[in-house]
Amino acid sequence: MAEFPLEELRFAARYPFSNTAKRIVKSINPRIDDLLEKRFSIVELAKRNLTAVLKRKPYPTNSDVASAEILESHILAFPLAKIMVSFLDNPKYYDYFAKAVRDSAFAMLQNAGDFESELINLANDLKLNFEISNGTFKLGIVEFLSVPFKSDVLKLANQDVASGYVLLNKHRFASFLAEKAAYSVLISLPADVAELPKQFKDLAFEALNESTAQLRRSISGKANLSYLPPCIETIYADLLAGKNIPHMARFVLATFLNAINTPEEKIVEAFSRAPNYNEKVTRYQVSRIVHGSAGKIYKPASCNKMRSYGLCVAECRVKHPLQYYRKQLAKRKQPRTKKSGEKNE
Repeated sequence: MAEFPLEELRFAARYPFSNTAKRIVKSINPRIDDLLEKRFSIVELAKRNLTAVLKRKPYPTNSDVASAEILESHILAFPLAKIMVSFLDNPKYYDYFAKAVRDSAFAMLQNAGDFESELINLANDLKLNFEISNGTFKLGIVEFLSVPFKSDVLKLANQDVASGYVLLNKHRFASFLAEKAAYSVLISLPADVAELPKQFKDLAFEALNESTAQLRRSISGKANLSYLPPCIETIYADLLAGKNIPHMARFVLATFLNAINTPEEKIVEAFSRAPNYNEKVTRYQVSRIVHGSAGKIYKPASCNKMRSYGLCVAECRVKHPLQYYRKQLAKRKQPRTKKSGEKNE
């Protein structure tokens, strides 16, 4: 296996989407079976990185080490994390992954010791055609528009344009590079996982469950989401998993969460995981449920209504989902009965 200069490894670890990183991975050419046998190293690292991505955090990087082996682990973890997110089979998570890469790349660029040199190095790695003069980066309009999903600050209407070129200061060029990195990752997903071991799928869903568990705790407020009835739990789990749940299921979930004293802000937060989330529309609809509208109070659906909506998923022997929730909550509050032979302390 080829040995790589430490600075090259550090660059690839900072920017694991880069061509430099891809070349290193290709040179190492690890066998999937070998990686799985060392699960608690590179594969576990990939899973932890994916968990961070699913929590909507920047993609984790670590280049501040002197160990070539550790740096190579971080570089190899990136394609493995892409494999895992591909097993989730949900475009929402591909978008999360791309945005996590964008945020990470932008932070790495901004925190570089020599900002301008770092920009030039990454731009060269990504094979961009650009010129630089007095800290201003010059890109052809076609090159600039090659990235389709830009933030408002990068809209062409907000740029200095001269003779068919876009003129960007260092910070805007950093934003452009980060967006280009994100787009390159997005169009590479999903990876072809048809012939890959099922262990990657298991790890991917472990990461998803870990990421949503923390979100559940943050959303719960005064409510205890450990005791949701099966029908509501199913809707809620699908929502947190980024699935596009039907309108009636959304209405049922919102009214139920409101009935068990989940704060209005937390109900809105729960719906932020929906693929077509629109904060303004969601706040309006949740507010109507929480505060009523034109004298109308919105109450959770009964079991009969849940069955008519096709949302009943179990035989709970109750007449209302709230009844199930309150029974489970009451059981938790009951004092524990001492077993025979157990002594007082």
